[in-house]
Amino acid sequence: MDKKEVEEKIKILLNYFNNEKYIDAITRSKKLLKILPQHEPFLLNIIGLSYQRLNDTDNAKSYFLKVINNYPEYLQAKLNYSIVLKSENKIKEAELLLTRIIDQEPNYIQAINNLANLKKEKRDYKSAAHLYEKALSINKNVPIIHFNLATCFANLRQKKEALFHASEVIRLEPKLTNADKLISDLTNYKEDKSNHLETMEKKLDSGILNEDQKIILSFALGKAYEDKNIYEESFKFYKLANTKAKLRIKYDFNQEEKFFELIKEIFNKKNNHLLNNNNISKQDKKIIFICGMPRSGTTLLEQIVSSHKDVMSLGETDYLLEITEKIFNLKEIEIIKNKLFEKKDYLYSQYLELLSEIKNKKNIFSDKSLLNYKLIGFIHSCFQDAKIIVLKRKFEDNFLSIYKNYLPNKKLNWSFDEDDISKNYKLFHEYLEFWKIIFPNSFFEVDYEDLVTNNKETTKSILKYCELEWDDNCLKYYEQNQSPIATASFNQANKPIYKSSINSFKNFSKFFAKKNP
Repeated sequence: MDKKEVEEKIKILLNYFNNEKYIDAITRSKKLLKILPQHEPFLLNIIGLSYQRLNDTDNAKSYFLKVINNYPEYLQAKLNYSIVLKSENKIKEAELLLTRIIDQEPNYIQAINNLANLKKEKRDYKSAAHLYEKALSINKNVPIIHFNLATCFANLRQKKEALFHASEVIRLEPKLTNADKLISDLTNYKEDKSNHLETMEKKLDSGILNEDQKIILSFALGKAYEDKNIYEESFKFYKLANTKAKLRIKYDFNQEEKFFELIKEIFNKKNNHLLNNNNISKQDKKIIFICGMPRSGTTLLEQIVSSHKDVMSLGETDYLLEITEKIFNLKEIEIIKNKLFEKKDYLYSQYLELLSEIKNKKNIFSDKSLLNYKLIGFIHSCFQDAKIIVLKRKFEDNFLSIYKNYLPNKKLNWSFDEDDISKNYKLFHEYLEFWKIIFPNSFFEVDYEDLVTNNKETTKSILKYCELEWDDNCLKYYEQNQSPIATASFNQANKPIYKSSINSFKNFSKFFAKKNP
């Protein structure tokens, strides 16, 4: 078989793979193995990738390992195997393999980027930034690496550097509108003298963007016009963004209600004797769980609490959701109950295993995973010294803040629809009322408005509940706290308490029908 014929067969194979015809790609690759043995590592890797896309992890790993064992110089298979390890939450193994790949080929940009991504997910933003910078020193024209570095710098509160790399993304690839959104999050357009707002509008009308890119850019434009107090234009873009986003997702509120019914069935009063936390082992880590609706001020509250000298911020981990989802995937309610009641140390030990990735000598951590209000019963039953703080915010202001922010988390697919936001706000309060009945005094409620208007006294009450001594740093969180922070809350977290967010709905009230939770 001549070279041209070989190239044609490889081209056809790649067409099958690129068009997501993975079964055909596997079949063709296996046939080609018999007649093109010189291409064995490439073909085995394609088979592994095809199985990976089909979510057949065992077969994917098997083929990647064949390449790794027989062709140790073929680095692509090692990279793909590290991605599988990450998907299995084998983070340490994935990290070790990526490090070895980079040792073997120091200029392998994709491996450097993937290792940096792992560091970023572990909130080790400094190490991640160093790796992204290393990748850019090899090739400074890779937009996604500039964007990853920009988000790192934003999380590290290095605004100037974040803006620079986000601008580089736009220069290199204008269609990556996530960079425009990041710039929008970090910019006050009332004071901005650049022409970024006009550039975004031209881009939206340019015809070069797909629907997802338009959605992200529309949220950014809505925020820009709100900064300038041009509320009609602002609402136009928020409405456009939410309408388009709603069309691109599937959301069924009935699933939320079913989950709540499952929670009520597990945590009914007849099970209370099984759910107390008296029979669990000694726990040496204390977690302060901060939860509530999205955009209710949980970031501000965690910044205050984690400014305390004895507390380290974990940010938004979703550790508990990750652990409990495995239990809820079980089919029978009795099996779920048994899993929970037989091993009360299970949740804490699993949580601690995830926590072990974070290097810190402190024994008190704050975890701002919003949806943990659904899991208050688990926390109360399985965490010995945990403190649970639930933040509540006036409905109209909370509604607006959710509606105008891009929240792409699948668990928040309800955030793009006015009625779905209202239903979830109501359900949030139903959860709280249920937990008050089942586990009285199991959590501490804080009103966002009190936190803002009466900060010192409210902070004193919070620290007293958490059994922490007074620390003046908590009032100067915007100066003292250097823990990483989500970019959407970057500007708020670096400023003293401000009250303009209270009654902010009034600026947009005329654009909505009367809102009721």
